Parts: sequence; structure tokens; C-alpha cells
Amino acid sequence: MVIVLTGPVHAGKTTFLERACRRWSERGLSCAGFLSPVVTDANGESGYDLLELPRGVRRPYLRRRGEPGAEQTGPFAFVTGALERAQSILRDPGRAGLLVVDEVGPLELAGGGLWPALREAVRRPEGTSLLVVRDAIVGELSAALAPLVPVVFDVRDPEDRRLLEERVLAGLTSHDGQS
Repeated sequence: MVIVLTGPVHAGKTTFLERACRRWSERGLSCAGFLSPVVTDANGESGYDLLELPRGVRRPYLRRRGEPGAEQTGPFAFVTGALERAQSILRDPGRAGLLVVDEVGPLELAGGGLWPALREAVRRPEGTSLLVVRDAIVGELSAALAPLVPVVFDVRDPEDRRLLEERVLAGLTSHDGQS
């Protein structure tokens, strides 16, 4: 199953998932994958970190200035080794009940970035994937995932957030036998 959490830029998608993953873990759901929280450096430039679930390891992921030859997405460049780390998490999420991917963007829809590893991950029969996607490209992502049909929830809608939590907790069981 593929679940999509959507909303515009800075709508609170990552913040919601940081809190939700903690709650879900406390209830016995094993979450793997990663979040991409925004960071601001000493010069005031924004970027994103890669926050690995469940370990909590945080490393630079996307920055406005990158190494020569680094893959780009919009105004950002992947930090050396960070994209490879994210791809390896997708390829081997362990025994997680839920694989969280924050976020899937235009680069992936063009076949770059996380896409090769993500395409394989969402098609695994044993798991559920929760993808974070900006609202402007949900339709494109749905087309790219076909024949899979994602269940979409908007982070701005309190009822959608409640239904997402219900779906995740009711529909998934951690691999250690807890529900």
C-alpha cells in the first residue's frame, strides 16, 4: 500500500510526521525511512537534513551550494553521500511496518534522485510506504506509481490527519508481533 501525505511548501508535513512517527512507535509500529527537516545555516541559508528513522541519525542532505557535479533539485544540491544514504535506506528498510519517505519531488518524477530505489521500495508486497509530496505534483506522482493507487491525505485537513493515523495504525502491524 502507498499512502501520500501532501500539502504546500512549509505546511507542516515533516513536523506532523516527526510527531506521528514517535506516537506510532510508542504504539508498536516500526517506522523506517527518513524525514527531511528544514535547517538554516549560520549565513541564513536554508537547506534540508536527512533524519534517519528510527535511529534519529541526522546528516546534511540538501544545501544551496553543492560540490561540483552534485545532483541538483531546484535551487538545492545533494550533499556528497547523502543521496546514496537515502537510496540505501529505501533499498533495505529492515523489518519496518512503515517506510516513510520525505519527500518525493519533481526530480524523482523525472526519474532521478530517489526514484530508482523508491520505485522498487513501493512495489514490495510486504510493506506500506508513506510518501511526502507537495500538493502541486500529487497527480504526477499517482501517474508514475500506476498501477498502484495511493491513498492521499492533506496535512492541512485535521480530519485527513486523523484518518491517516487510523489507517496507519489499523492497517499495519509491526514485524515483532505487536499491533
